[in-house]
Amino acid sequence: MQDAEDSHGLSLPAELPRELCTVARIFDENGFQLYLVGGAVRNLLRGSYPEDYDLATDARPEEVMQIFRRVIPTGVQHGTVTVLFKNRQFEVTTFRAESGYSDARHPDEVTFGVDIDADLSRRDFTINGMALEVKTGTLLDPFGGRSDLELGLVRAIGNPRERFEEDALRVLRAVRFAAQLEFTIEDATAAALRGRREALGAVSVERSRDELSKILLAPRPSYGLRLMLEFGLLGAVLPELLRCEGFPLLAEDDGSARHDTGTSGDAADTGDTSDPAAAGLLEHLLRSCDAVAETPRPAAGQLELRLAALLHELALPDCAANHRGNAAEPRVLDECDRLSAERARDCLKRLRYPNNTVERVAHLVRHHRLRCRPGCSDAALRRVVSAVATEQIYDAVSLRSAELRAAGQYERAADIELLAERVRAILERGDPVTLRELAVNGNDLATHGVPRGPQMGRVLEALLQRVLEDPALNRRERLLEIARRLSEQMREQ
Repeated sequence: MQDAEDSHGLSLPAELPRELCTVARIFDENGFQLYLVGGAVRNLLRGSYPEDYDLATDARPEEVMQIFRRVIPTGVQHGTVTVLFKNRQFEVTTFRAESGYSDARHPDEVTFGVDIDADLSRRDFTINGMALEVKTGTLLDPFGGRSDLELGLVRAIGNPRERFEEDALRVLRAVRFAAQLEFTIEDATAAALRGRREALGAVSVERSRDELSKILLAPRPSYGLRLMLEFGLLGAVLPELLRCEGFPLLAEDDGSARHDTGTSGDAADTGDTSDPAAAGLLEHLLRSCDAVAETPRPAAGQLELRLAALLHELALPDCAANHRGNAAEPRVLDECDRLSAERARDCLKRLRYPNNTVERVAHLVRHHRLRCRPGCSDAALRRVVSAVATEQIYDAVSLRSAELRAAGQYERAADIELLAERVRAILERGDPVTLRELAVNGNDLATHGVPRGPQMGRVLEALLQRVLEDPALNRRERLLEIARRLSEQMREQ
């Protein structure tokens, strides 16, 4: 395929997937047009290859199914099928016009037989309203999408209010694209976004959740979240965060920035947020989310870590109100962590995140404070690893470090990060930190006189605590001896 150029003098990458070019040739040989549309064109113009290639054609779904042997009727009523060609899948949609959106989601009527320009006019934003003819490399850009890409603008096609009335989810999509691309929302489009919170009630929880996840996975999550707050959308998706707005910060006993329970906090989030000490709780949560975004982490765990950063102190305002003047006490902070984990769990369940994600995020929130200082003993650190679990301990360290950096406590954050190396040494040394790693199990205890049931559970937990303190005790005969003694003491009580 030749480079595609327009009046801007810019070019697309010289090559598209061989399978796509072959599919285009087959369409052409059968007398049909084929265009690459949507985000694939946007990404190509920005110099990156997309993962998915969405296609538009003048062929009807039944005609596409006649041309290709393997076709999935993904959404025939809306003109969409999925072509399976060699090792790739291509979603192919017939040119269409839409009218009437009584449910603020789906068109009441879909009309086929239109041209590519009419098809592009029904799309949401100019940067998604371009098409590339695969055969010739000709770029169609009827709404100035390439110019908006260069200007860094998210602009609705046509009348913004009409676009948002057609599909209420577009208000979140506007924010998501701005966050992902680090673009500005064009003035008229931004004006139409305001006051659209109620419209999101027509959007399924799952669709809103997916947009939120993409906002959180943007290079700077706080940008999208602040846009949601600015446009009044945050309360429709994450009402739990609004309780954190206006809550001020204080210093904990150990010097880290925390939350001031001695003032009403009516104007806390309206002051100088360039200084972490002057920022409120909501601002702190947003900055924590940005800070973990800077932490190297496999993609599979990034969303969990960012959700935990965003939700890690949801219960603090209520805990502070219940314990006014004493919110920095360890018992109150522990209560806050426990309640924040419960609220994070409730929030994520409401948004219908997978159960595994819900539990992992709630666990991180519960243990984000780590309960150890940088100079703690190995025994104390083993107890922390045991409580947090080895599979999440590094995320917990990252979360605590991010929270401290967000609060301006950079030296303490650096100290916390050093714990990761100590944890790695403990695990590489093979120090036991879980019940599974004890040299004895329930069967061993049962054969040596420890009754099964709650008492056995207490004995095993006591053995683990002994071994966390001194790993050298983790020998079968030594633990059985201790277990017999503990069991006898429990029977006498």
